[in-house]
Amino acid sequence: MNAPARATTDEIRRVLDTPRGSRFSHTRTGTRPPTRQQRLLGQMADNPRVAYRQAHGELPHWMKVAARQRTEHERTARQPSEEPPRIPRPRPAPDDGPRPKPPLPPLPRRPRPRPHRPHSHRKPRSRSGWRLVAYALAAATGALAHHLATALL
Repeated sequence: MNAPARATTDEIRRVLDTPRGSRFSHTRTGTRPPTRQQRLLGQMADNPRVAYRQAHGELPHWMKVAARQRTEHERTARQPSEEPPRIPRPRPAPDDGPRPKPPLPPLPRRPRPRPHRPHSHRKPRSRSGWRLVAYALAAATGALAHHLATALL
């Protein structure tokens, strides 16, 4: 149970003891270890499809789609269509078809809501703005009256 922890500690110590430029898998020379795909292809080299892919490379997806479309197009081009071409129907005249229905009469108007009732489900607006204006106007009038009273007396 102690051995796996010891092995990982030794691996970490080995990586940390290496010089700064070569601690990780990429080096300054550009050589990299093989990827998982490259390792698997190396193991499957005796497979004929894998050997062909390694020799010629893998085709891009668009080339596979283009080849499939080309074969479908050739198949449809070889088979002549047996049905005659369709001729479009003539356009209908303005007086063809059922007579249009007359428009419906307008709906009756709804009664106006009472003024004290709020128009939505939200809390009604406070009237503190008007109270503030009235208080300021009363204070200004009182100040003016006091000034005039002291000036005249």
